[in-house]
Amino acid sequence: MPVKDFEQTIRFYEHQPPNGPLIYLPLVSVVLITPLNSRISLSLMFDTGATVTSLRSDLYPLLGLHSWDQGEPITTDTANDRITVYRYSATLEIFGKLIACPIHLIPLPQNPLYCGLLGRETIFNEFGFGFWESTHELYVTENP
Repeated sequence: MPVKDFEQTIRFYEHQPPNGPLIYLPLVSVVLITPLNSRISLSLMFDTGATVTSLRSDLYPLLGLHSWDQGEPITTDTANDRITVYRYSATLEIFGKLIACPIHLIPLPQNPLYCGLLGRETIFNEFGFGFWESTHELYVTENP
């Protein structure tokens, strides 16, 4: 049986809502490389159900755009609905690697903890992942 070793362990973010139980979120930090080569740190939710990495639509200036809806329109299914999003390309630094990948801009609600979803397309080909829900940990390897 092959051995699966992971170089990185990422603890889930602990969040205590004012009137609810403690929740754990698999948040990862990525760096968006802007068209002017600035580096912007973003917190994204690790989401195995998201095909494409998605950012909130109001972040369009970070991609050097004049509006969020000037890219290629794509109709996609979300957890709640079928909507139109706009496809772009961006470079992200994640887990120490620079990756050119597709990005969807999508009208997501504001959340102070994260600004989008880390999706599978392109990015998941570069790494191996595992997680252990009961210990609230995400495991990452560059050698899947």
